[in-house]
Amino acid sequence: FLTLAVGAEQAPKYEFRAAWIATVLRLDWPSSSTVSSQQSQLIGILDKMRAANFNAAILQIRPACDAFYDSDIEPWSNWLTGTEGKAPDPFYDPLEFAVEEAHKRGIELHAWFNPYRAKKGSTSGVSSEHVFIKHPDWILTVGGKGRQKSIVPLDELGTEQSKEADYILDPGKAVVREYVLGVIMDVVNRYDIDGVHMDDYFYPYSGITTEDQATFNEENRGFTDIGNWRRDNVNLLVKAIYDSIKTVKPWVKFGMSPFGIWKSDTPPGIVGTSSYSAIYCDPIAWLNGQYIDYLTPQLYWPFGGEQDYGTLMPWWAGQTKKNNRHLYTCL
Repeated sequence: FLTLAVGAEQAPKYEFRAAWIATVLRLDWPSSSTVSSQQSQLIGILDKMRAANFNAAILQIRPACDAFYDSDIEPWSNWLTGTEGKAPDPFYDPLEFAVEEAHKRGIELHAWFNPYRAKKGSTSGVSSEHVFIKHPDWILTVGGKGRQKSIVPLDELGTEQSKEADYILDPGKAVVREYVLGVIMDVVNRYDIDGVHMDDYFYPYSGITTEDQATFNEENRGFTDIGNWRRDNVNLLVKAIYDSIKTVKPWVKFGMSPFGIWKSDTPPGIVGTSSYSAIYCDPIAWLNGQYIDYLTPQLYWPFGGEQDYGTLMPWWAGQTKKNNRHLYTCL
Protein backbone atom coordinates (compact mmCIF):
# COMPACT_ATOMS: atom_id res chain seq x y z
CA PHE A 1 0.00 0.00 0.00
CA LEU A 2 1.05 3.58 -0.60
CA THR A 3 0.52 6.58 1.63
CA LEU A 4 1.41 10.22 1.20
CA ALA A 5 4.31 11.60 3.20
CA VAL A 6 4.03 15.35 3.77
CA GLY A 7 5.51 17.95 6.03
CA ALA A 8 3.61 18.78 9.19
CA GLU A 9 3.48 22.45 8.28
CA GLN A 10 0.99 22.05 5.44
CA ALA A 11 -1.78 19.56 4.71
CA PRO A 12 -1.92 18.23 1.17
CA LYS A 13 -4.54 19.53 -1.24
CA TYR A 14 -4.91 15.99 -2.59
CA GLU A 15 -3.74 12.60 -1.42
CA PHE A 16 -2.58 9.58 -3.41
CA ARG A 17 -4.10 6.54 -1.72
CA ALA A 18 -3.11 3.60 -3.87
CA ALA A 19 -2.48 -0.14 -3.93
CA TRP A 20 -0.60 -2.37 -6.32
CA ILE A 21 -2.41 -5.14 -8.19
CA ALA A 22 0.30 -7.63 -9.12
CA THR A 23 -0.29 -9.99 -12.03
CA VAL A 24 3.10 -11.73 -12.16
CA LEU A 25 2.60 -15.33 -11.01
CA ARG A 26 -1.09 -14.35 -10.60
CA LEU A 27 -0.16 -12.98 -7.20
CA ASP A 28 -3.16 -10.64 -6.82
CA TRP A 29 -5.08 -11.04 -10.08
CA PRO A 30 -6.32 -12.95 -11.99
CA SER A 31 -6.84 -16.23 -10.18
CA SER A 32 -8.39 -17.86 -13.25
CA SER A 33 -8.09 -17.88 -17.04
CA THR A 34 -11.88 -17.59 -17.37
CA VAL A 35 -12.90 -14.15 -18.64
CA SER A 36 -16.04 -13.82 -16.54
CA SER A 37 -14.10 -14.74 -13.40
CA GLN A 38 -11.34 -12.26 -14.23
CA GLN A 39 -13.79 -9.43 -14.72
CA SER A 40 -15.80 -10.13 -11.58
CA GLN A 41 -12.64 -10.52 -9.53
CA LEU A 42 -11.21 -7.21 -10.74
CA ILE A 43 -14.51 -5.46 -10.07
CA GLY A 44 -14.43 -6.92 -6.58
CA ILE A 45 -10.92 -5.58 -5.98
CA LEU A 46 -11.89 -2.12 -7.20
CA ASP A 47 -15.08 -2.14 -5.12
CA LYS A 48 -13.06 -2.96 -2.00
CA MET A 49 -10.60 -0.20 -2.82
CA ARG A 50 -13.39 2.31 -3.29
CA ALA A 51 -15.02 1.26 -0.01
CA ALA A 52 -11.68 1.79 1.75
CA ASN A 53 -11.31 5.26 0.16
CA PHE A 54 -8.45 4.39 -2.15
CA ASN A 55 -8.23 6.66 -5.17
CA ALA A 56 -5.61 4.95 -7.36
CA ALA A 57 -4.86 1.42 -8.55
CA ILE A 58 -1.43 0.44 -9.89
CA LEU A 59 -2.10 -2.49 -12.22
CA GLN A 60 0.79 -4.60 -13.48
CA ILE A 61 0.19 -4.91 -17.23
CA ARG A 62 3.63 -6.02 -18.47
CA PRO A 63 5.30 -8.38 -15.99
CA ALA A 64 7.78 -10.09 -18.36
CA CYS A 65 7.80 -8.63 -21.88
CA ASP A 66 4.21 -9.82 -22.20
CA ALA A 67 0.88 -8.03 -22.19
CA PHE A 68 -2.28 -7.79 -20.13
CA TYR A 69 -3.72 -5.68 -22.95
CA ASP A 70 -4.21 -5.95 -26.71
CA SER A 71 -0.71 -5.39 -28.09
CA ASP A 72 0.76 -5.62 -31.56
CA ILE A 73 4.25 -5.60 -30.03
CA GLU A 74 4.25 -8.27 -27.32
CA PRO A 75 2.26 -11.48 -26.78
CA TRP A 76 -0.63 -12.00 -24.40
CA SER A 77 0.65 -13.05 -20.98
CA ASN A 78 0.42 -16.69 -19.94
CA TRP A 79 -0.62 -15.40 -16.51
CA LEU A 80 -3.73 -13.97 -18.16
CA THR A 81 -4.93 -16.80 -20.39
CA GLY A 82 -2.82 -19.77 -19.31
CA THR A 83 -0.99 -19.86 -22.63
CA GLU A 84 1.44 -17.19 -23.77
CA GLY A 85 0.28 -15.54 -26.98
CA LYS A 86 -3.32 -16.72 -26.60
CA ALA A 87 -5.96 -13.96 -26.48
CA PRO A 88 -8.81 -13.99 -23.96
CA ASP A 89 -11.82 -16.00 -25.13
CA PRO A 90 -14.36 -14.50 -25.36
CA PHE A 91 -12.19 -11.55 -26.30
CA TYR A 92 -11.84 -8.50 -24.09
CA ASP A 93 -9.04 -6.03 -23.38
CA PRO A 94 -8.20 -6.25 -19.65
CA LEU A 95 -6.52 -2.84 -19.53
CA GLU A 96 -9.41 -1.10 -21.28
CA PHE A 97 -11.80 -2.89 -18.90
CA ALA A 98 -9.71 -1.93 -15.85
CA VAL A 99 -9.51 1.74 -16.86
CA GLU A 100 -13.25 1.94 -17.41
CA GLU A 101 -14.17 0.21 -14.16
CA ALA A 102 -11.64 2.19 -12.12
CA HIS A 103 -12.82 5.51 -13.51
CA LYS A 104 -16.45 4.58 -12.76
CA ARG A 105 -15.41 4.46 -9.11
CA GLY A 106 -13.34 7.64 -9.10
CA ILE A 107 -10.12 5.62 -9.02
CA GLU A 108 -7.07 6.47 -11.12
CA LEU A 109 -5.48 3.64 -13.10
CA HIS A 110 -1.69 3.63 -13.27
CA ALA A 111 -0.17 1.13 -15.70
CA TRP A 112 2.70 -0.75 -14.08
CA PHE A 113 5.49 -1.95 -16.39
CA ASN A 114 8.51 -4.10 -15.73
CA PRO A 115 11.07 -2.60 -18.12
CA TYR A 116 13.70 -5.35 -18.43
CA ARG A 117 12.47 -8.73 -17.18
CA ALA A 118 12.24 -11.04 -20.20
CA LYS A 119 11.28 -14.29 -18.53
CA LYS A 120 10.57 -15.45 -14.99
CA GLY A 121 11.02 -19.13 -14.19
CA SER A 122 10.81 -21.73 -16.95
CA THR A 123 11.48 -20.73 -20.55
CA SER A 124 9.23 -23.48 -21.90
CA GLY A 125 6.05 -22.52 -23.71
CA VAL A 126 7.49 -19.22 -24.95
CA SER A 127 5.45 -17.62 -27.74
CA SER A 128 7.18 -17.18 -31.09
CA GLU A 129 6.16 -13.53 -30.82
CA HIS A 130 8.03 -13.02 -27.55
CA VAL A 131 11.19 -10.92 -27.62
CA PHE A 132 12.99 -13.85 -25.97
CA ILE A 133 12.57 -15.72 -29.27
CA LYS A 134 12.56 -12.84 -31.75
CA HIS A 135 15.68 -11.10 -30.41
CA PRO A 136 17.84 -13.55 -28.44
CA ASP A 137 20.78 -11.18 -28.90
CA TRP A 138 18.97 -8.69 -26.66
CA ILE A 139 18.80 -11.13 -23.73
CA LEU A 140 21.21 -11.34 -20.79
CA THR A 141 21.22 -14.48 -18.66
CA VAL A 142 22.32 -13.44 -15.19
CA GLY A 143 22.14 -14.57 -11.59
CA GLY A 144 22.17 -18.01 -10.07
CA LYS A 145 25.41 -17.30 -8.24
CA GLY A 146 24.39 -15.98 -4.86
CA ARG A 147 24.06 -12.37 -3.77
CA GLN A 148 25.67 -9.63 -1.76
CA LYS A 149 25.57 -9.95 2.01
CA SER A 150 23.08 -7.35 3.12
CA ILE A 151 19.39 -6.75 3.42
CA VAL A 152 17.74 -8.97 0.80
CA PRO A 153 14.70 -7.52 -0.98
CA LEU A 154 11.57 -9.63 -1.19
CA ASP A 155 10.23 -10.93 -4.46
CA GLU A 156 6.60 -10.79 -5.55
CA LEU A 157 5.77 -13.79 -3.36
CA GLY A 158 7.20 -12.17 -0.24
CA THR A 159 10.22 -14.48 -0.13
CA GLU A 160 13.92 -13.92 -0.67
CA GLN A 161 15.04 -13.35 -4.22
CA SER A 162 15.61 -16.61 -6.12
CA LYS A 163 19.16 -17.69 -6.98
CA GLU A 164 17.92 -19.12 -10.28
CA ALA A 165 19.01 -17.46 -13.49
CA ASP A 166 17.25 -14.29 -14.57
CA TYR A 167 16.59 -13.42 -18.20
CA ILE A 168 16.55 -9.69 -18.80
CA LEU A 169 16.67 -7.34 -21.74
CA ASP A 170 20.14 -5.81 -21.99
CA PRO A 171 19.75 -2.22 -20.69
CA GLY A 172 23.00 -1.17 -22.37
CA LYS A 173 21.70 -1.62 -25.89
CA ALA A 174 20.20 1.50 -27.48
CA VAL A 175 17.84 -0.69 -29.48
CA VAL A 176 16.50 -2.20 -26.23
CA ARG A 177 15.86 1.21 -24.71
CA GLU A 178 13.97 2.25 -27.85
CA TYR A 179 12.00 -0.99 -27.75
CA VAL A 180 10.94 -0.55 -24.11
CA LEU A 181 10.06 3.09 -24.74
CA GLY A 182 7.95 2.04 -27.71
CA VAL A 183 6.05 -0.53 -25.64
CA ILE A 184 5.25 2.03 -22.96
CA MET A 185 4.30 4.82 -25.34
CA ASP A 186 2.02 2.46 -27.27
CA VAL A 187 -0.02 2.14 -24.07
CA VAL A 188 0.14 5.85 -23.25
CA ASN A 189 -1.12 6.75 -26.72
CA ARG A 190 -3.94 4.19 -26.90
CA TYR A 191 -5.36 4.00 -23.38
CA ASP A 192 -6.88 6.54 -21.01
CA ILE A 193 -4.47 5.71 -18.19
CA ASP A 194 -3.66 8.21 -15.47
CA GLY A 195 -0.08 7.18 -14.86
CA VAL A 196 2.89 5.05 -15.85
CA HIS A 197 4.60 3.20 -13.02
CA MET A 198 7.77 1.12 -12.66
CA ASP A 199 9.21 -0.57 -9.58
CA ASP A 200 12.70 -1.73 -8.57
CA TYR A 201 13.41 -4.42 -11.17
CA PHE A 202 16.29 -2.88 -13.13
CA TYR A 203 19.58 -4.76 -13.16
CA PRO A 204 18.90 -7.97 -11.21
CA TYR A 205 19.32 -8.34 -7.45
CA SER A 206 20.82 -11.77 -8.17
CA GLY A 207 23.90 -9.98 -9.49
CA ILE A 208 25.64 -9.16 -12.75
CA THR A 209 29.36 -9.39 -13.47
CA THR A 210 30.65 -9.70 -17.04
CA GLU A 211 27.45 -10.70 -18.82
CA ASP A 212 27.12 -7.27 -20.45
CA GLN A 213 30.84 -6.75 -21.11
CA ALA A 214 30.42 -7.11 -24.89
CA THR A 215 27.71 -4.45 -24.91
CA PHE A 216 29.89 -2.17 -22.80
CA ASN A 217 32.72 -2.62 -25.28
CA GLU A 218 30.43 -1.75 -28.20
CA GLU A 219 28.14 0.93 -26.74
CA ASN A 220 29.95 2.55 -23.82
CA ARG A 221 29.24 6.15 -24.98
CA GLY A 222 32.65 7.17 -23.64
CA PHE A 223 32.19 5.69 -20.14
CA THR A 224 35.20 3.90 -18.69
CA ASP A 225 33.49 2.71 -15.48
CA ILE A 226 30.92 0.00 -16.15
CA GLY A 227 28.92 0.84 -13.02
CA ASN A 228 28.45 4.46 -14.07
CA TRP A 229 27.53 3.25 -17.55
CA ARG A 230 24.89 0.86 -16.19
CA ARG A 231 23.30 3.62 -14.12
CA ASP A 232 23.32 5.90 -17.13
CA ASN A 233 21.62 3.19 -19.20
CA VAL A 234 18.73 3.20 -16.74
CA ASN A 235 18.70 6.99 -16.47
CA LEU A 236 18.53 7.39 -20.25
CA LEU A 237 15.44 5.18 -20.40
CA VAL A 238 13.71 6.88 -17.47
CA LYS A 239 14.29 10.33 -18.94
CA ALA A 240 13.13 9.23 -22.40
CA ILE A 241 9.91 7.85 -20.93
CA TYR A 242 9.23 11.05 -18.99
CA ASP A 243 9.95 13.32 -21.95
CA SER A 244 7.81 11.22 -24.29
CA ILE A 245 4.85 11.08 -21.92
CA LYS A 246 4.91 14.82 -21.34
CA THR A 247 5.08 15.48 -25.08
CA VAL A 248 1.89 13.59 -25.92
CA LYS A 249 -0.12 13.56 -22.66
CA PRO A 250 1.37 15.93 -20.08
CA TRP A 251 -1.37 15.10 -17.56
CA VAL A 252 -0.27 11.45 -17.34
CA LYS A 253 1.95 10.99 -14.29
CA PHE A 254 5.19 9.03 -14.28
CA GLY A 255 6.10 7.36 -11.00
CA MET A 256 8.99 5.15 -9.91
CA SER A 257 9.15 2.82 -6.91
CA PRO A 258 12.82 2.10 -6.13
CA PHE A 259 14.27 -0.04 -3.38
CA GLY A 260 14.17 1.92 -0.13
CA ILE A 261 17.93 2.36 0.38
CA TRP A 262 19.78 4.54 -2.12
CA LYS A 263 23.24 3.92 -0.67
CA SER A 264 24.29 2.13 2.48
CA ASP A 265 25.09 4.71 5.22
CA THR A 266 22.91 7.28 3.46
CA PRO A 267 21.50 8.71 5.62
CA PRO A 268 24.12 7.91 8.28
CA GLY A 269 23.42 4.75 10.25
CA ILE A 270 21.45 3.02 7.51
CA VAL A 271 22.87 -0.39 6.54
CA GLY A 272 21.67 -2.57 3.67
CA THR A 273 21.67 -3.22 -0.03
CA SER A 274 22.58 -0.10 -2.02
CA SER A 275 20.26 0.19 -5.00
CA TYR A 276 22.87 2.53 -6.49
CA SER A 277 25.53 -0.18 -6.74
CA ALA A 278 23.55 -3.46 -6.55
CA ILE A 279 20.91 -2.88 -9.23
CA TYR A 280 22.35 0.35 -10.71
CA CYS A 281 19.22 2.30 -9.80
CA ASP A 282 19.83 6.00 -9.06
CA PRO A 283 16.58 7.69 -8.02
CA ILE A 284 18.47 10.75 -6.78
CA ALA A 285 19.54 11.38 -10.38
CA TRP A 286 15.89 11.13 -11.46
CA LEU A 287 14.89 13.65 -8.81
CA ASN A 288 17.72 16.05 -9.57
CA GLY A 289 16.92 15.82 -13.27
CA GLN A 290 13.21 16.23 -12.50
CA TYR A 291 12.20 13.51 -14.94
CA ILE A 292 9.75 11.73 -12.72
CA ASP A 293 6.54 13.07 -11.18
CA TYR A 294 6.43 10.98 -8.03
CA LEU A 295 8.67 8.62 -6.10
CA THR A 296 7.45 5.69 -4.00
CA PRO A 297 10.52 4.24 -2.24
CA GLN A 298 9.90 0.79 -0.82
CA LEU A 299 10.27 1.37 2.91
CA TYR A 300 9.07 -1.96 4.28
CA TRP A 301 10.90 -1.65 7.59
CA PRO A 302 9.93 -0.79 11.17
CA PHE A 303 11.08 2.12 13.28
CA GLY A 304 14.54 1.52 14.74
CA GLY A 305 17.40 -0.70 13.67
CA GLU A 306 19.70 -0.47 10.67
CA GLN A 307 16.82 0.13 8.22
CA ASP A 308 14.98 2.64 10.39
CA TYR A 309 11.81 3.93 8.77
CA GLY A 310 12.00 6.98 11.00
CA THR A 311 15.36 7.87 9.46
CA LEU A 312 14.77 6.83 5.85
CA MET A 313 11.36 8.40 5.30
CA PRO A 314 12.37 11.96 6.28
CA TRP A 315 15.52 11.65 4.18
CA TRP A 316 13.52 10.69 1.09
CA ALA A 317 11.02 13.46 1.89
CA GLY A 318 13.86 15.98 1.88
CA GLN A 319 15.17 14.73 -1.46
CA THR A 320 11.77 14.97 -3.13
CA LYS A 321 10.84 18.31 -1.58
CA LYS A 322 13.96 20.10 -2.78
CA ASN A 323 13.21 18.90 -6.32
CA ASN A 324 9.50 19.73 -6.15
CA ARG A 325 8.44 16.11 -6.70
CA HIS A 326 5.80 14.09 -4.85
CA LEU A 327 6.70 11.39 -2.30
CA TYR A 328 4.43 8.44 -1.50
CA THR A 329 6.01 5.97 0.89
CA CYS A 330 5.26 2.27 0.53
CA LEU A 331 4.05 0.50 3.61
